[in-house]
Amino acid sequence: MTLGKTVFVCGVSVSTVFLLSADFTFAQNIDVLSASTQDRMPFEFDAGATFSEQYTDNVFLTANDRRSDFITVFAPWMGLSYRAENFRLNLEASAEIARFAENSNEDYEDYFLGGEAQYRISDTVFAFGGLDYSLGHESRESPDDVNGSRPTELREASGYIGLGGKVADRNFRLGLNVRDLNYDDTPAALGVIDNDDRDRRQIEFGGRLGVASTENGELFVQGIYDHREYDQAIDNQGAGFQRSSKGYQAALGYTGAIGPMEGEVLLGLMSQDYDDPRFGTTVAVDLGADVTMPLGGGTELDAIVERSIEETTLSGASGYVSSSAGLRLRHRVASNMSLAAYGFLTQNDYQNLPRTDMLKETGLSLRYYFNPRLYLDTNYDFRQRQSDVAGADFDEHRITLRFGASLNPRFDKKTDNLAKAGAGGFYAGVQVGDNAMHTKVDGPRGAGGNLTADFGDHGLAGGVFAGYRREFGNLVLGAEVEAELNDTEWSHLAGRNFAVERGNAYALSGIAGLRTTSGNLLYGRFGVVSAEFDSTYQQGANPVVVKSDNETGLLFGVGAEIPFGNGLSGRMEYQLRAYDDYPIGSPMGTANNDNFANVESLARFGLVYAFGKQASTSQTATKADFSGLYAGAQLGHGTIQSDNSGPRPNSAAPAFTLVTTRAGQGFTGGLFAGYGVQNGRFYVGGEAEFELSSANWNVERSPTGRIYSAEKLSTVGLGVRVGYVLNDNVLLYGRAGAVRSEFDFDYTYGGAAVDMRETLDGIRIGAGIEFPVGKKTTARFDYTQTEYDANAVFYGQGTDRFDTSERLFHIGLTRQF
Repeated sequence: MTLGKTVFVCGVSVSTVFLLSADFTFAQNIDVLSASTQDRMPFEFDAGATFSEQYTDNVFLTANDRRSDFITVFAPWMGLSYRAENFRLNLEASAEIARFAENSNEDYEDYFLGGEAQYRISDTVFAFGGLDYSLGHESRESPDDVNGSRPTELREASGYIGLGGKVADRNFRLGLNVRDLNYDDTPAALGVIDNDDRDRRQIEFGGRLGVASTENGELFVQGIYDHREYDQAIDNQGAGFQRSSKGYQAALGYTGAIGPMEGEVLLGLMSQDYDDPRFGTTVAVDLGADVTMPLGGGTELDAIVERSIEETTLSGASGYVSSSAGLRLRHRVASNMSLAAYGFLTQNDYQNLPRTDMLKETGLSLRYYFNPRLYLDTNYDFRQRQSDVAGADFDEHRITLRFGASLNPRFDKKTDNLAKAGAGGFYAGVQVGDNAMHTKVDGPRGAGGNLTADFGDHGLAGGVFAGYRREFGNLVLGAEVEAELNDTEWSHLAGRNFAVERGNAYALSGIAGLRTTSGNLLYGRFGVVSAEFDSTYQQGANPVVVKSDNETGLLFGVGAEIPFGNGLSGRMEYQLRAYDDYPIGSPMGTANNDNFANVESLARFGLVYAFGKQASTSQTATKADFSGLYAGAQLGHGTIQSDNSGPRPNSAAPAFTLVTTRAGQGFTGGLFAGYGVQNGRFYVGGEAEFELSSANWNVERSPTGRIYSAEKLSTVGLGVRVGYVLNDNVLLYGRAGAVRSEFDFDYTYGGAAVDMRETLDGIRIGAGIEFPVGKKTTARFDYTQTEYDANAVFYGQGTDRFDTSERLFHIGLTRQF
């Protein structure tokens, strides 16, 4: 279910829920509207444009053979509005024109035209409607848009009409939405991809009715009927599927305020019944939330949950259930400066097909106005997809520098407060951490085959850093350099022997963060890193190939810094890094080479010393008490490493025993609750946790050979936390406990197929920090390591053994009771 008018370019739904949940204040604020229209002109025109330069390290969003590029984007827009006592009209036009420096086939021109209107019928009822048309393109992340020599273009026309207002003091909405999608055919290396079987029309009709009022809000019920009709009755797949369907959504919800939070939540059921009997009916729980919580000091936190049933033309799949959850932080430093950060986790669960994708998106954005009409945006965005289909993973780092201008001013320079630089200076420090390296290997194998496999391991990392930063109110901006020592390595011993050893690294990054009222610093970083990778490769009796090069990559990290006093602070941070890939393998030529793509996750703890007086602009700290009952939610990123061994009989060559380490990454999300006791500065407590995970590794030898994988699905656990309260408001803690996790091991070889759910017990240890971010609300950063019991998979012709460990980093929000 979608709470806003979100366009899912690779899906189908601009939901009628927009008509039901949009904030149409036309009827509810009639008196205010009438007064305001008397004091201003009925027509208002605004226009502007942005000019951007972007850098992406993965144009085609692939795991291997990555291509980087610079992209120039020009995006003009204009809007015209008309306001009268009983009528409102908004017209909008925009475009986005992009040019790639090296990959010109990826150039695109997107356009949008739209209008919406509202008309007051009576004092309590109003009508609304809108039309829009767009020419866009599909992102390369879409599994439906593959193998084209350029992105697939998409033409969309949509319109909606409805009624809203109040009846007997109950708010109501009633709306009809029609959307038509037309996908252009896409040129490919061997011809043209026929996309006519993706063209479709979607009709949605729905209503919402308030059923009970509360002191600060309203309970409501809503229902939506959904009809999706494809232009072609049968798609172009070999099996010939009928993809048209009918569905419904029914939900109970609440809109209004709950304590300091304000917004909307709902819970219900959704279903989609397909014409093709092989697809049957997809039924899923409907979840939705869009809640805003002020954190003080010009800072707001938004929590968003969305769920919907989306369309796909992947062969065998009826569609997919898309579930998304995330946080968006906004902080206004002054009228001419603001900071935004976001993090979203999306699961796409394909129906009737053994595929689940997890997509993580996170980023930072800083906006500075040179004057009320001209601004500069500096953006960093990171995306990563983990899939249980080999070769479908990708990660992308993107940096954007954007200049924007608007015709109408965005603030009054004469009366509004403007950002001013405050305290700042140089600092330096030392740090130590745990590095998990993950290498994606892709390369040819005998008889026209191919191998796609995940390898990796973890090791210690440590180093020194230095930087400069300055404060603008609660905003902290800076730059940092670092040197790092690292001993992470993995090896593969089999018919082919190859290995990667990670050497030293150097990095330069920018930092943007916020100081809490207690002086703690929450920050994000993005930058560039250069690391040495020593790789070796030997095939049979061929000579050993050695490749030792520095590979450049981009990094993204989040962290927290806690002041100890006298210029000394402690730091906890987690980074994700992705490096340029490279070929290595047979000395016979690049056509027979493997491709190695290295990515890393790095957790580290450090000490920071600030030179000179760098007084924070924070207010006097409020004493926190961590005693009592609490509960919370957390999102995280983790890695699993499995020591893998097993016999490999070979009729064409001598038999051998495989010895290697498989490794993969994934995302986690879950809930926790506990009870703690604080005695003076000492703390002890117990905690229970539950989480879902997508961490996995895959091996696929196609078209014949072994295909096997491991995926962690869920965890339940119990543990204790023992800590020390610093500065009267920061809990530094260690933790230990026992967990029970469910893993899915799939193994296919020689006609045998094993799908085994295995529950593994493990011991989890770790450490973290927790500090207040609001009244009775705390934030925590938490890093743990888990060692699981060993297990084995018997696949008919032999047994593979696995010894699995896990590393997890979590960011959590806790509510104390």
